[in-house]
Amino acid sequence: MFRDFNEVVCLGMGGSYSEMAKDKLFKTYDLYLYQRSLNSIKECIDYVDERANAIAILPVETSYKGIIRETIDNLIQTKNQNIQILAETIIPVNDCILSKTTEFYSVSGLIANPNALSKCKTFIKEEMPRQLNVVIAENMDESARMLQNYNLTYSVIGTPKTAEIYNLNILKEHIEDFKDNNKRFIVIGDGTTNSTGHDKTSIVLFLDDKQGALLDIVQVFVKYHINITQINSKMMNNNASEQAVFIDFDGHRDDEKIKSLMHDLEPYNRGSRIIGSYSTF
Repeated sequence: MFRDFNEVVCLGMGGSYSEMAKDKLFKTYDLYLYQRSLNSIKECIDYVDERANAIAILPVETSYKGIIRETIDNLIQTKNQNIQILAETIIPVNDCILSKTTEFYSVSGLIANPNALSKCKTFIKEEMPRQLNVVIAENMDESARMLQNYNLTYSVIGTPKTAEIYNLNILKEHIEDFKDNNKRFIVIGDGTTNSTGHDKTSIVLFLDDKQGALLDIVQVFVKYHINITQINSKMMNNNASEQAVFIDFDGHRDDEKIKSLMHDLEPYNRGSRIIGSYSTF
């Protein structure tokens, strides 16, 4: 499936979780594609939208915050309607204190971006020095690069991948406030997938916001005994009467039961789009 592509786009660099998902993809499918790193989800999706030879790896959900709307919202608006989800994976969150030193208790400074500081505020407050000198960076990659200009008492918040790239020591692991947190990533591109027997399909239905509309949709799934794994909705075009409903469910678009399901859903929506049938790697 991925042999037809020659480029992969990741969100962020310097050991980002998107890069870690990329490494897992490469290992699973024995791939090596040219990597390009971009700074926003929209940039990544726009890049793939314009290039049929590129795929992107993007976060779509976290355990404690739920669906990442920027990913789904931009995915359904691609100009190329063949852009779809090709695979998904789960990456455990492991925020770490990294440094050139090997001694955690010698650390007196921390370089990190605001998001990392927010995610790890309990550890910083309870485990790090009260007089900690905090230096703000734009992102994880910049943090690691800036560290090269500071002495051994400074550290950064990064991932095990950051430590690998910049040859840093992992002093503390899992410093994030929300333990057992995972990130779900999707691979998107202009491609097709084959049924494996263990697939999930994602669709978006465009509905008029009227009483019972969502119940009618769910009843069609009940009719075919198809398990819905996730359902979300959002207002479209700043108009409360127009809703986009995102549904993940078990099965593959090529399964006869799923084809029948999509046919029977037609009277209950103003339009629909299958945004992927895929398995987990």
